Amino acid sequence: MRITSRNIVATVAFVTALVLNSFAAGPSVDALKQALTARLLQLKPTGMSERQILFQEVRAGSSGNFRVTALVRDYGAGYPKNRYYGETCVGRFDNQDFTMAPDGFGGWQVQGAMTPSMDESQCKKNPAAGVSSIPLASLAGAAAPTGGVTTATTKPAAGGGGGKVALGKYECWAYGQSRMGLNFTIKSASQYVGSDGKSGSYSLDGNTGRMTFTGGSLDGVLPKGFFELYYEPRGIPTVSFRNSGGSEVSFCEKAR
Repeated sequence: MRITSRNIVATVAFVTALVLNSFAAGPSVDALKQALTARLLQLKPTGMSERQILFQEVRAGSSGNFRVTALVRDYGAGYPKNRYYGETCVGRFDNQDFTMAPDGFGGWQVQGAMTPSMDESQCKKNPAAGVSSIPLASLAGAAAPTGGVTTATTKPAAGGGGGKVALGKYECWAYGQSRMGLNFTIKSASQYVGSDGKSGSYSLDGNTGRMTFTGGSLDGVLPKGFFELYYEPRGIPTVSFRNSGGSEVSFCEKAR
């Protein structure tokens, strides 16, 4: 593939794009609670032996956006033999905004500030071995539900011959702005035309929804480890460009 200024600009856009555009339909409040809990548990501070997340209020907005009020409790047992019994800390997310989108593997990815504000946090030394200075039972809120919850309704589009991508022009977006240099048109079951008017081919894995572009303006536009995912959220044919961690960095929707 010939490297052009358009390719370079598009690649830079992918590398620097950190905001997840949550266009996918389907995430429920319970799904947000489970996904956020899982992420916060991964971030449990060193030296703490327990972490609990208690949700006080979760409001669902549009297209995978949520506003959360919750407590994060960390308990550290300390070193009782040295007469240090650790401490208990409680932080609070006060109407904190989070965004969810499919991770490309049947689950959800949540994004937003993962550390409560220092102004909303407090720590107290524990009074004795195994005794918390801020007992869990003293805090208001409820943990995320266990078991399965509503998951993504945006499944990869399956079709004959390993899957089918809807024909037509696709308009691309990132950072809430159009990325005209990434626009393309699906011409057939294997051919596309880039924004520069040059043709290329593509393939679709009907089981995973992953696409691969060969030739044309989209060949090699993604950094190593990135991938394209085709699916139809809210019935809209969409190609989602994802980084190696599964986060969306840009998306292209079929123009109506």
